[in-house]
This record gives sequence, C-alpha cells and structure tokens, in this order.
Amino acid sequence: MIELRQIVRLLRSEIIGVAGCTEPASVAFAFLIARRHLKGPFDPRTATARLVASREVLRNAATAVVPFLNRRGLRTVVAAGLSSRAKTFNLFPGVNPRVTRFLLGRRNWLTVGPPAREKGVYVRAVLSTPQESVSVVIAGRHDEVRSIDRGGKKIFRAVARRELRLGMAEIMRLAMKRDRQLESIARNFLVRQVRGNLNRPMPKRVAELIRARMCGSPAAIMTVVGSGNHGILLGVPLYELYRERGPRVLPAVVFSLLTVIHMTQQRSRISDACGLATKAAPALAAGFAFLRGASLEQIRHAMDSVTRELRGLKCHGARASCGGKAQKVLSVVLNRS
Repeated sequence: MIELRQIVRLLRSEIIGVAGCTEPASVAFAFLIARRHLKGPFDPRTATARLVASREVLRNAATAVVPFLNRRGLRTVVAAGLSSRAKTFNLFPGVNPRVTRFLLGRRNWLTVGPPAREKGVYVRAVLSTPQESVSVVIAGRHDEVRSIDRGGKKIFRAVARRELRLGMAEIMRLAMKRDRQLESIARNFLVRQVRGNLNRPMPKRVAELIRARMCGSPAAIMTVVGSGNHGILLGVPLYELYRERGPRVLPAVVFSLLTVIHMTQQRSRISDACGLATKAAPALAAGFAFLRGASLEQIRHAMDSVTRELRGLKCHGARASCGGKAQKVLSVVLNRS
C-alpha cells in the first residue's frame, strides 16, 4: 500500500519553478556543479569544457533561447552554467553576463561529443583547468546528479531514484480523498503559475506563454515532470476553473498532476514525440473528466480519445513553433471536454 507521505514527497519533487527551458538548464546545471567541485579557482581564460549528452537533450538545449542572455546554442548554455552564481537548478537568473560574454568571445574552449547512447535525460559535463578536471553526470531527471569525479576519482555517486509507480485507480482514490497536503500543493502550483494576457482566448494565451518561454522569457515557470510547457498547459486552464469555482476544483488538479507523472513513468521525460500531445493533453483531459464526475473507465476513454487525435505530433526541439503545437493540443482537449 502506497503511503500518503510518499505521494506528497513525489508531487513536491516533480513541481519546480524554473526560468527557461529545462534541457538547457540541465546542461548548465551540470557545469555549475562541476565548477563548484574544482579544488582551485575557476579561471574563464584557461578552462576548457566537454559536453556529452543524449540526442534529445542536445536537440532541446541547442534550440531554446537562454533567458537573460537572449542567445541560443550550446556554447551559450555551457557559458551560462559556468558563470551562474545560483545555488539551485533555477540557475539562469544568477548568470554573470561579464563572464559569459568573455567565454563566448573565446575560441575552442568547448568540445561537444557525439550523442550519448543513453536516451532521455542524460548529461555528462567535463570541466578542465591546467591543474585538474571534474566530471559530472546528470541522468533520469533534469536535476538528478548521479556522479561527480575529480582527477579520475569518484567523489560522489548516487543510485537512480526508485520511482513510486502510480496506477490510474490509485490516482482516482487519492484525488477523491481530498487530502489537505495534496490539495495545498495543487493550489500552490496553480497560483504560482504564469497566466499571460487574460484578455486572450485560452488556446492563444497558452500558445503565447509557451512561445515566449522557448524564445527566452525570464519568467519563472512552474514545471511538472521537468517540463515548463506541461506546467503551462495544465496550470493555465485549471487556474481559470479554480478562479471561477474555488477549492472544489483542486481534486481535479491533483488528478491531472498525478496523471502526467503516471504517463511520464510509462513513456519518458523527453523523446521524439511531442510531450504536450502524449502526456500533458491526456492528463488535462483526465482532470476535466474527473471534474465532471466521470468514472475511471470514462476518464480513460477521454484520455485515449485525445491521444488518438494528437498521434504523430513530433518534437523538433525547443522552438517558437512549440506555441502553435500547444494551441492545437489545447483546442483538441477543450473541444472534447
């Protein structure tokens, strides 16, 4: 039997406020950690870096615009991580523009290796100075540090987190339980999420928010399962229902959040398929159906229906065109709700 405290811990760990796209943030975070573990000082004039990552991480990290720097590209991402003064995964607000500009003005300080064999979230960052070298591996989740090596010696190693597996029947039970802790997390997710221009139709507003995020908006987004786009697609429509109907909407928010976690466990955090279509849209449809009082069978039917209609939508990177996909995805969900 899954304990409630485990669900609370899971939900809290999967909702994080982050400025910028999370794949660039993951790469930058790996280099930030590497810089912290140098014994000597970091000198941007002499340091070199090497990046190896999964194809999916490289695709998204190379295409999103880095907030506060208004530039894209892997050199910008790595330079941001090496210059950031942040202490958390939300590192782009702490970028030092002077150090970043210096690194971007240097030549041949960054080497990007061929895509790693690993799929999904995988980053290996190697930072070298004339005196030492530090290697950091992030895998599984965007902020999950698996290992740190310095001078060829392991100074930190962590096993992969054991995932708490949730089924749809368990999610239904938890949402109907009306637990205060779960609903407090759900409410916090809603009220802290960006909302955009309230005068715009909902699909266009969501599209604008996601487009702005891909193009370097500095706004902190409440991410879910490592995706700010998922967070926007779920949070903006559900907030409007919460604003109209109050706390009775919160069980549906809990249902949607746990469902997107469930679907991510079944699939992956990032892949060649558009996650808005394969995970966020069905999870939002599930929340809407739950709010209408649908049975578990009817909820599953609503999720399958949305998934079939959006089948074939591909991910081509963290681009402005993600906004158009979001508008299409949300329109499908709203038309079927």
